[in-house]
Amino acid sequence: MSRYEVNKVVREMVMHRASRERFLADPAAFLADRPLEAEERRALAERDFGALYAMGAHPFLLWGWANRVAGIDRETLLDRYAEAVRPHGYPDFAT
Repeated sequence: MSRYEVNKVVREMVMHRASRERFLADPAAFLADRPLEAEERRALAERDFGALYAMGAHPFLLWGWANRVAGIDRETLLDRYAEAVRPHGYPDFAT
């Protein structure tokens, strides 16, 4: 697993609307040439916030990304996000 690569992809989508739109149009194609492991690709494509959090995605980037790609209202997103990350406890920021 590459925490750096996951965060890099997430940050790109947070910072660049065109990247985010390409991801939303076809997640598999957007992620195809990224140096990610299969589980990382799956979690990104399925917007599995809990799995990404558990893998070490930076919570600040992850929340910003979730807000932009979830496609649901913010209150529902907040509930789903909190439920997904709660079982994983406080993140480990060690590199």
